Amino acid sequence: MRMQTDCYACILSQSVRLAKLASPDPEEQSRLIRRMLQKVLEADDRATPPEFAGQFNEIVSEVSGIDDPFREVKDQSTRLGLELLPELRELAEEQPDPFEAKVRMAIGGNIIDYGVNPEFNLLEAEAGIREVFDLPFDRTACADLKRRMDRAKRIFYMLDNCGEAVVDRLLMEPYADKLVIGVRGKPVLNDVTRREAMLSGIDFAPVLDTGDRAPGMSLRRSSPEILDALHSADLVISKGQGNFESLDEDFRGPVYFLLRIKCKVIAERLRQPLGSIQILGRNLHAETR
Repeated sequence: MRMQTDCYACILSQSVRLAKLASPDPEEQSRLIRRMLQKVLEADDRATPPEFAGQFNEIVSEVSGIDDPFREVKDQSTRLGLELLPELRELAEEQPDPFEAKVRMAIGGNIIDYGVNPEFNLLEAEAGIREVFDLPFDRTACADLKRRMDRAKRIFYMLDNCGEAVVDRLLMEPYADKLVIGVRGKPVLNDVTRREAMLSGIDFAPVLDTGDRAPGMSLRRSSPEILDALHSADLVISKGQGNFESLDEDFRGPVYFLLRIKCKVIAERLRQPLGSIQILGRNLHAETR
């Protein structure tokens, strides 16, 4: 997804937040903000919001000397996910359709997001995951997702946030022998890197990283290895808004986006309400190979 008009307000807000994170000196903060905004002016018209965010976070890491300012938050989120996992697993198996329940909860876990909402409180996470059972949901798309996952030989599963990734295990584990799992290449916000994937118990399938700091999967800047896995998969499962923004327009393979709508731009683009849970199929004209 290309930058939309309303994305620029979000970028300015994030620039200010990241500058304050990098330095307590107001003059240094001002210089950082101007440097970030210069990146916006220099960018070409193909840039996606996650590509911008990756560049901004790279600048913050360079100036502050702190590679992973969200590590404590990420570890807290992962621990919470691990604490909830046994109960959520049991809850899923008690439902009339356990697969649908796992998909709902995997999308519900997407509520854990400090990028979109810096004021997010982990105490809200459990309620946010559980409430998905009461929200409207495309059961036809969910049934199609199951059919395609069952038939696929190679599934590429792109993770998003910490804590959420633990809940994703409910959906991933039954298909472990078919999976390649994608994560971020460098720390960015509360997104999953190889480190957090291991802490989340994701050791049952190969894990590849993007090689960069974008909170999404850049089709222009990600590593050749992960792009090859993406393009060679029979089915791609993409979690969260950052991955949706990265892949929605330009990726041509069969993909299901699983996300919770958390910003006005995505709500308007999909013509769906804020807070809704979405299971969106794209490029599904062909059966899995």
